Amino acid sequence: MSTITNEETVEPEIDTEEPKQPAIWARLGAEVIGTFILVFAGLGAAVWGALQVGTPISAALAFGLALVVAAIAFGPVSGGHFNPAVTLGAAIAGGIKWLHALYYVIAQVIGAFLAALILYVVLNTLPAFKSSSTGGGLAQVFTSLANGFDDNSPVKLPLIGAALIEIIATAVFVSVILAVGRLRNKAAGPFAIGLSLAVLLTVVAPFTGGSLNPARSTAVVFFGQSEAIGQLWIFWVAPLAGAALAGLIYRGFIVPNGDSPKAAALAALQDAEDAETSSVATSPVATAVEQANSPASEAVAAEASTQSLDAQGVDPEAEARDFFDGAAKPKSEESEASKEN
Repeated sequence: MSTITNEETVEPEIDTEEPKQPAIWARLGAEVIGTFILVFAGLGAAVWGALQVGTPISAALAFGLALVVAAIAFGPVSGGHFNPAVTLGAAIAGGIKWLHALYYVIAQVIGAFLAALILYVVLNTLPAFKSSSTGGGLAQVFTSLANGFDDNSPVKLPLIGAALIEIIATAVFVSVILAVGRLRNKAAGPFAIGLSLAVLLTVVAPFTGGSLNPARSTAVVFFGQSEAIGQLWIFWVAPLAGAALAGLIYRGFIVPNGDSPKAAALAALQDAEDAETSSVATSPVATAVEQANSPASEAVAAEASTQSLDAQGVDPEAEARDFFDGAAKPKSEESEASKEN
């Protein structure tokens, strides 16, 4: 005999309200500090490369590791942009409001400028940077740190080549950031982003000095020579163009509706529901219920029922039923009567 139970499935109510974010001033402060850490560490390592004490690889690695640290520390507050190109890509993808994106860019330029200023002040106290061996002092050093093309390129790369490689490299970098934002394992995000920046800068630095970040390019020219300022524009146009390309591809093919905070909240809720369903399906209670309903369990129950007969081969339930119906005496009474006779 089987019992059929009808269970009603209650769909949980989904809260589609925009998740609360930190105040805009807190987010801007995080962008200033995070960009400061990124530029201070990266340019600090690049200075020694300019003096032929370090290598472009060490500078690229410094940028990458600094980005990992900044993203872990301040990413939960502001999203961890630290780069106007990343902010533009996020705005096109729907991850940040356009007005807030403008504020972010201003904060990033301020953070990068402060980092370059601190480096300038510290290096200006060293006698080595005041001697003729540096080829003109700190201004020449910072000019060598600036991004450039033609005569200011380490390999004399023309304008079209500089623009192309900066566009492609920035598009790849921003694409990695947008893709990492959709990973369920959020802890791996900063490491993937930092590693991608280090690899890309290792490739691009011999051509243009490696920008991928207009704020980084802008911070250097304030303390360099005039030719660095004259070529700054391409290192705003090219990275922003690459970021826009990545954002449009992401918006057009990956997430057509945009990566808004509301969509992110719904995705997080769906991930939680999937995880809960998986844990229930593999729980000991669910396993026990499944085993109880299996054919093997039914066979064991039938065997146990057969063994419940008494030693004389009589089913106690059938004997009791016959007794109360008056159809026959129980066999146990008949056996007792035969013993008395």
